[in-house]
Amino acid sequence: MDKKSIVILIVSILFLVVAVGFYFLVNSAVESKEEVGKEFVLPEEEPSNTKDLENITYVDFSFENNEGNLVKLSESKDKATMILFWNPDNKDSVEVLKKIDGLNENYENINFYMINTTEKMPKELEDSLTIDVYYDSLKEGISKFYITEQPAMIYIQKNNEVLHAKTGLTTTDALEANFDILSENF
Repeated sequence: MDKKSIVILIVSILFLVVAVGFYFLVNSAVESKEEVGKEFVLPEEEPSNTKDLENITYVDFSFENNEGNLVKLSESKDKATMILFWNPDNKDSVEVLKKIDGLNENYENINFYMINTTEKMPKELEDSLTIDVYYDSLKEGISKFYITEQPAMIYIQKNNEVLHAKTGLTTTDALEANFDILSENF
């Protein structure tokens, strides 16, 4: 074998070793997290594409507000927190966002972070919302929480314990039940 073939073979083997190592690192981190959310009871009429997210634990991350200033999740220690990771190109995401918009006014002891995972915001949607929208354009939040589907909802108690996490379309009744449970655990 010539030197070029040997270098290509070594680089290929190194790439394979790094890829396999990363796979095992990610899977072992997910498996080692505590199990949460088992007692979180929701109404029976949840849509069929709604899925519980297992083994989600609190992680701090930064995201941007409408003015472009960084906000840290850890700054919301004074209240329970509800995070919605959503994408304006995903109709289920927009539907859940619109359901939360307005409901949030009934829950003053919960911080609501509606985090757009893109850098864009359709003007007609922006004009129709009363709730603040934040941005995770660097994908820090969705990567730290291992979010692979949107919309994704994470309910965090005041002590930073994740009470429940789920993805998919949800109903207004289910959202209100979630907010009530989060408020009770405040």
